[in-house]
Amino acid sequence: MIKYLVCLPILSLLFWSCSNQKEEGLIPGTKLTGDPLADAVVLSILVTPSCQYLTNENANSPFNVNGSISICSVQSVSGSVTVQTSGTYEVTATSGKQTLTSSSCNSSRFDFLVALKEGNTELFVSSATGAKQIVLEVGKVYSLQSTGLVNPSDYQCQGKAVSSNITAYRINLRKI
Repeated sequence: MIKYLVCLPILSLLFWSCSNQKEEGLIPGTKLTGDPLADAVVLSILVTPSCQYLTNENANSPFNVNGSISICSVQSVSGSVTVQTSGTYEVTATSGKQTLTSSSCNSSRFDFLVALKEGNTELFVSSATGAKQIVLEVGKVYSLQSTGLVNPSDYQCQGKAVSSNITAYRINLRKI
């Protein structure tokens, strides 16, 4: 009987201290995968908006920014952007890549850039490093212009045609 009286408080203390153990992580008390690095990847995917693709089919319709937008493309086509609210926007981008390959030669890589313009004035280009804050206004149309894609037919490797692989550029606009 005495051993129960001694053991019960010790076990109770042990269980109570383990249940109140503080968890440190990306979001304290929240486990997504159990691995902090994997949690960071999952959260970054969840907060990154999906891309709306600029193509030949929708090039004549402007993308309307309502808070934030991400626009991607794998085609050399110009598009446009309008905003619903005037103000300061944070603009970031990643350039795309075009790789020409052949079984007989080394690959050639080309940067596929996108620029945000107001008329002839370049406001942002994807080759710039980091984010830029830009004031955009309702009623104005801002153009998206891409450069850097080459025609694979213009290239050969030891008399053979080359194949082309394009990864999309991505431009992100977010109202601050």
